[in-house]
Amino acid sequence: MFGNEPGNDKSVVFLCKSSFGRFLYNLMLFLQIPKIMGFFLRTPFSRFMIKSFIKKNQINMAAFEGRKFKSFNDFFTRKDFSRKVDCAPKNLISPCDSALSVFTIEENSTFMIKGFNYTLSDFFGSDEFDSVFAGGTALVFRLAATDYHRYCYIDSGTLEKNHFLKGKLYSVQPVCCRTFKVYTKNRRSWTVLHTENFGDVAQVEIGAFSVGGIKNLHENYSFKKGEEKGYFDLHGSTIVLVFKKDAISLDKDILEKTFGGKETKVSYGQKIGSKI
Repeated sequence: MFGNEPGNDKSVVFLCKSSFGRFLYNLMLFLQIPKIMGFFLRTPFSRFMIKSFIKKNQINMAAFEGRKFKSFNDFFTRKDFSRKVDCAPKNLISPCDSALSVFTIEENSTFMIKGFNYTLSDFFGSDEFDSVFAGGTALVFRLAATDYHRYCYIDSGTLEKNHFLKGKLYSVQPVCCRTFKVYTKNRRSWTVLHTENFGDVAQVEIGAFSVGGIKNLHENYSFKKGEEKGYFDLHGSTIVLVFKKDAISLDKDILEKTFGGKETKVSYGQKIGSKI
């Protein structure tokens, strides 16, 4: 079942679905294998991996013709100036390329993802937002290794401080999300966006296996819709947006495709809903 689920590598299925595999997985994390991998992928010696990665995943490189990458990570974090954003003020956009799933936050500030009950306190390491976002909506944007790993602001507004929470670096492939509470075990950064059209929105960036860096570009800053907010270093990762009750109305096709916790592909800057 899990091996056939979209987005799962066979190696990750093994690491998550057997006792020995889970032992190896936790040993790899204990030995900081992701950190070692990340170091290598930032060196010029990793450039040989780029062509095969592009070919295997059929990545369109038309916007990067003639560019020479210094390392696999330089390729992975490439900036694409051809990206388009729906700039209509009241339209809600996706901050990134990803598989989107949608969850309702219960009045007790809990919601379920991949069989696990999460709380707002789990995400923020504090209960200060339990009453603020109770009854609201959580949008989970799961980035695959092949996705563009830069992300933008969903509206114009302001933000203050970025809050960083230490954690591990489990994969965010579906089988791993069903085995571990990865969204609160993993390294993450959060901030509250004071937006013009959707009120206060909490944004959480979550690292994943070999994604050692969550690079947010701003603090104490006034931002514009579609402006780049930051990027991830290396492989899959996740963004969670948390909205207050009655702040947004998701498009009908998005609701249909994500019903029951299913995922649907969305693109950087794509309209996915609107202001109520």
